[in-house]
Amino acid sequence: MRAALVALAALAAVTAGAALAVPVPVLTVSDGTSEFVAPLEDGEPMRFSYRQSIYEVPVFEEFQREGDRIALLRVRSSDVRSIEYLRWDGAIKSDGDGLWYQEAPRTDTRELVIRIAPLGQQRFTTARWVCDLLGRFGPTVVRVRAEHRVFARLLVAGALGR
Repeated sequence: MRAALVALAALAAVTAGAALAVPVPVLTVSDGTSEFVAPLEDGEPMRFSYRQSIYEVPVFEEFQREGDRIALLRVRSSDVRSIEYLRWDGAIKSDGDGLWYQEAPRTDTRELVIRIAPLGQQRFTTARWVCDLLGRFGPTVVRVRAEHRVFARLLVAGALGR
């Protein structure tokens, strides 16, 4: 009986260790000094919102994680001029909720580089978390990446969603 309990405990320890070593898909936002890390699964949507400085209106850039890349899907705004400003090919449409949108040309990148503006109201959001860039980092430049991090490292650092 004792041997069975020891074997069961060993199996539980090995299983837990393996689970802690699993790479977890995350989004990282870093200014080189501090970092925000939050879960972002493959195929999961994410929104970057900000106040457009020329027309002073909110703009919503809709992204999706594709592996270790970030794909821009579409841009939406209440002012059609902020969409026209992008000068993309393709039709600008109304979504019926007072917003204009345009599908993005096929783009995906490993990294977004964003200058945080004091009046920009810039934030990333998903269904699970929000990252207010100015509140988190102040006026600086951040790099945004879709990465994989070892789960145990995230737990020790207390980094998920922080």
